[in-house]
Amino acid sequence: MPTFSLIVPIYKIEEYLPKCIDSVLAQKNQDFELLLIDDGSPDGSGKLIDDYASRYPDKIRAIHQPNGGAGAARNHGISLSKGEYLLFVDGDDYLDDTLLSDLAEQIEKTQADLYLFGAHVERDGVKNGELHELVKIGQICNASDAPELFFGIMAPWNRAYKKSLFADLAFASKVWYEDIRIVTKVNALAGTVVRLPKPYYHYLQREGSAMNNKNSERNVEIIYAFDDILSWFNAQKLMDRYCNEVEFLAIQHLLIAASVRVLQIDRKHHLLSDFREYMEKNFPKFRENPHLSLLDKNKQLIYKLLLKKRYRTIKLIFRMKALLGK
Repeated sequence: MPTFSLIVPIYKIEEYLPKCIDSVLAQKNQDFELLLIDDGSPDGSGKLIDDYASRYPDKIRAIHQPNGGAGAARNHGISLSKGEYLLFVDGDDYLDDTLLSDLAEQIEKTQADLYLFGAHVERDGVKNGELHELVKIGQICNASDAPELFFGIMAPWNRAYKKSLFADLAFASKVWYEDIRIVTKVNALAGTVVRLPKPYYHYLQREGSAMNNKNSERNVEIIYAFDDILSWFNAQKLMDRYCNEVEFLAIQHLLIAASVRVLQIDRKHHLLSDFREYMEKNFPKFRENPHLSLLDKNKQLIYKLLLKKRYRTIKLIFRMKALLGK
């Protein structure tokens, strides 16, 4: 049984795939299996992964399924995986070659449920930033003693999960905001969490991503995502323990981020009032949230302007940022 199962959902990313796959094959620690899940991709990705699997039969499995979305592909990979720890890699991204070796070293020391690491952000072949978690490096923690665990990177790809965390969890499929649904739940379930010190993942920003999509109406799905999160936390009897953290996530991702995405397209869109009403109904005391001080100065400004419904001002701010290239 390998230590690591790396699961890659694949759809229309043929040009990026070789770099992703080669970065896995180049790992200094070779105790892994690589599951390449062709999610009904109409390009040459299916043939490409078959070629790789024929060349590396001891490392790679090529799996083909009808199109079901990234979530369905990841779920399929989980069901077929044999590793103790799972990693999810997007097929247009790639890894540093020391990721698995550094993870293995930490696993030998701590046997944690969840390991976190940072990411390089790249656009048009140029590195333009890094993403990092907020919990302290190297210390064993969990959400109860380190609530900042909830406020880090809302993506499935910057972590290694003990497979048992997915015993009763599954990715949503063909929806926006699928990542926040799964990451928030995993963070609550993990009994022990360790953050590695470096960024090992290379995240490629592309115009085609959901967060760059100009379809304002689909941002309603952030409401569906929080309906799902609230339902799960209540069913698990965890809402009382983590009510402040879930509320702050809603402030960050529903009230601020989704509102900004919508108003940049249409500042008179009904979703702006829908988001506000959702907060008032489900988090009536959100203005008193104890984590508000964690917002940086820019987000604090946007938050205050949103509460005053100063949408024209916010749109102008982002237009000026775009003109200045910031």
